[in-house]
Amino acid sequence: MKKLYNNTLMQLILALCTFSFVACQEYNIDSQPEGPLNIQIDALDSYTALATSPSNVVFNISSNTPWTIESDAQWCVPTPSMSASSSLVSEIVVAMESNTGKEKRTAKLTIKAEGISNAKVITIEQVSKENLVVVPYGELVATEGEEIQFSIISNKPWEIIPSISYVGDIDKKSGNGNENGQEEIITVKIPANAGARREGTITVRTEFETYSFTITQNGITIVQEEDPSNTTMAIAGAGPSETIIKMSANKEWKVEVPKEYQSWLQAEAISDSELKLTTTSYNPLFASRKGQVLIKTKEVIDGFDGITFDVEQQGKSFWWNGGGTAAQVQENGSIILSGTGTSQIVSNFTSKKGRLTIDLESLNLTGNSWIELNYWPDRGDTNFHLHLKPNGESNFTCGGGYFWQQKLFTMTSEECNAIRQIIAEVTYKPEDHNYLVIRLLFNGKEVAILDNNIQDVYATGDDKYYPQTIYYRLQAGAEDSSMHVNSMTWEPIE
Repeated sequence: MKKLYNNTLMQLILALCTFSFVACQEYNIDSQPEGPLNIQIDALDSYTALATSPSNVVFNISSNTPWTIESDAQWCVPTPSMSASSSLVSEIVVAMESNTGKEKRTAKLTIKAEGISNAKVITIEQVSKENLVVVPYGELVATEGEEIQFSIISNKPWEIIPSISYVGDIDKKSGNGNENGQEEIITVKIPANAGARREGTITVRTEFETYSFTITQNGITIVQEEDPSNTTMAIAGAGPSETIIKMSANKEWKVEVPKEYQSWLQAEAISDSELKLTTTSYNPLFASRKGQVLIKTKEVIDGFDGITFDVEQQGKSFWWNGGGTAAQVQENGSIILSGTGTSQIVSNFTSKKGRLTIDLESLNLTGNSWIELNYWPDRGDTNFHLHLKPNGESNFTCGGGYFWQQKLFTMTSEECNAIRQIIAEVTYKPEDHNYLVIRLLFNGKEVAILDNNIQDVYATGDDKYYPQTIYYRLQAGAEDSSMHVNSMTWEPIE
């Protein structure tokens, strides 16, 4: 029994000593176990790198035998290039310089391991520097349309993007590019332009570069010489007048006035560069009077229907001269007077013989409100007036050079407020043009006439018979009184 115990103890001591000896030995990672030689590389067979600021290529090597990496290009450098004495396992970082050339280039990395006959070859292709050159079309495209050309030199695939349809008829909208600098000619078919001068943009784009240029096509140019961008023609005066507009055009042209404006506006091409605008009547509105003219080419051009210009007669025949009532000019050029107190509309001209037509949208005379129409000269005393007083005595009176005469009449508030048109007329006596009559009409019906053998004082040439300024007044006696005047039209009688 004791002998068995001693043998067991000796075996334990021997085993412990053996383990301690092995543990105390220096461990070396380069020491390799016996067995077949092996190297593992997780790299791809090939890589593609950008020309500018290329990213590093990174892969790993694990081996039980020493290895090396060789690059056949100076611009492509692997780190580390061989296994370390302390480790056969490494992360490899391949750094590349930017390619400033116009052609792509290739580097080969060869990885060899001791004792292993087969080498690993990794190919890295670096693309050439981006090179896009566009020679644009720089001429003005004809109005009639034509084929134009521009050229592309690119070492990369490209595409063309037109900004608008009229520059979109392109014979080749994309290409692969080439590295030998060969020029590619692009043809664009531009259609005829039936309008004003126009522009379109063509953009040539590669993956990293973009080039754009503008194609300008001439059109039918008919503009005002002094301000080509202005499509409104201004007439300063309020009454009949002629205005000459200087024009610039690349085609022979003619002008016409739309039917709705022919009652007061005429237009004539008096030369290749001059347009005459004629207003035949006074502006009846309390804002600018607006019309249009249409200018067309003399020759018929398909798709071109002419250019429309607005015409603005800026002068006003009548204007609001303030007073106690409020005045509001409407978008259509009419005016609304309301409130209490006296408010008057005054003519911007003086009158002799002629017809004044006042068109009313509405009339609301309440309380003690009444209407006054007064023709009064700046000097002299040739005058007449209307005092329209609802439910009271109204009068139509002339005096001075017209000789004094008066007609009285009465109207109810309802009758007065139903008035939509007032006409006051100084005209020739039908049977004898040496004499005048003064007439008053409401809604087309004669209300009063002053016919007292009034001599045509204006025919004498005597300066004392001075023409009159017209005053049209709302004498408002209540807050809810109002008068909406659509227009006041003055028609002189010669």
